[in-house]
Formats: sequence, structure tokens, C-alpha cells
Amino acid sequence: MASDPARLVVELQEMGIPRGPILDAVRYVPRPAFVPPAERKHSWENRPLPIGSGQTISQPYTVAYMLQLAGVGSSGRVLEVGCGSGYAAALMAYVVGDMGTVTALEIVPRLAVQAAETLRKIGLARVQVIQGDGRHGYPPRAPYDSIIVSAQAPEVPPALLEQLAEGGSLVMPVGEGGSSSMTRIVRRKGGFERTHHGPYAFVPLV
Repeated sequence: MASDPARLVVELQEMGIPRGPILDAVRYVPRPAFVPPAERKHSWENRPLPIGSGQTISQPYTVAYMLQLAGVGSSGRVLEVGCGSGYAAALMAYVVGDMGTVTALEIVPRLAVQAAETLRKIGLARVQVIQGDGRHGYPPRAPYDSIIVSAQAPEVPPALLEQLAEGGSLVMPVGEGGSSSMTRIVRRKGGFERTHHGPYAFVPLV
């Protein structure tokens, strides 16, 4: 297992994440800052870790893959639903750069406050963390080029589809029970194009 950012980047590259801004973000963003003290020895391992309140910080590969599927890129407008620790939002902020925007929604008040504080400490205070029900999205900053939902639900919330820009992509694990299908929805002029990208396990969207 990876024990430092360089080894983690190599592992993710071997798993199919190409060289570029996403892997640069994995190398640059200090994952230990988003991990509870008791779990920090595992910070650079490619696996999810508990962060309290029944939530987890996602596996680095899963986050990187979702960013890749969603087409997160420079100057993009990104919405994350299910911010948790703030780690994925930090990766997104690095990828979109100073000309992009990242809005992160988290329903658990303690986690929202903690994520905002961690992001501020590592110099990413420009990420807007909002405590609230992510199923409603965040209309004031819509439309979004990319929407990433870091939690599982039986269906994609309609409000999120409404806030997706034309040509934009939404990525979300869709399913019930213990597994889900990683789903990408692209908004076209004629409607929505949906594709599936393998089974994943996520905490439920609440």
C-alpha cells in the first residue's frame, strides 16, 4: 500500500488515472489534513477511512476516477454533493484553478464546519462549503459544468439535473442496498445521456 503521495500517485496511474491535473492534485493536496488523528497513519493508503458521523473520506482512486468521468477541468464550475471531510472538494479546487469555482454541500453541520476550516487552513478558503441538503443543489451558482455526488441514492435528484449546464456532466453512484452503479449523465440539447461505469459502494445520500 502507498505510504506517501508519490507512491499513491504511481498506484493510481497504474489503475488507469492518466498523468495530468488530477494526479497533480492528489500529489499536492495533503490528505492527512482531512483525516482524523487516529487514522492519519493510513492517510496515503488507497482506501476509504472513517471521519465520524457515519461518513467516510473516499478512496483516492474513486475520487480521481469521478473527477475524470465528470470532466472536471481548468476554469470549471463544479458542485459537490456530500462534501464530508472536504478532501474531494480540495482536489477539485486544485484542478479548476483560480478561475474556476467549487461549491460543496454537506448536510451534517459538524462536518460542514470542519471541512470549511480544513480547507481554509490549507489555503483553499475559496471553496464555498454550504451546510444543507445536497439533493436541492445550490441554484445561486448554477449552471455547473460538473456535478459530483459523493453518496449513493436510488435515483439522481431532479434538482441536480436542472442545474447542470449544457454539455456538463453529473457523476453519481446510483443504486440501492450495499452496491451501486457509477453513473455519468451528460446534458445534451435533446435531453440527458446516461452511461454506467461499474459497481461501487458508497454511504447513502441523506
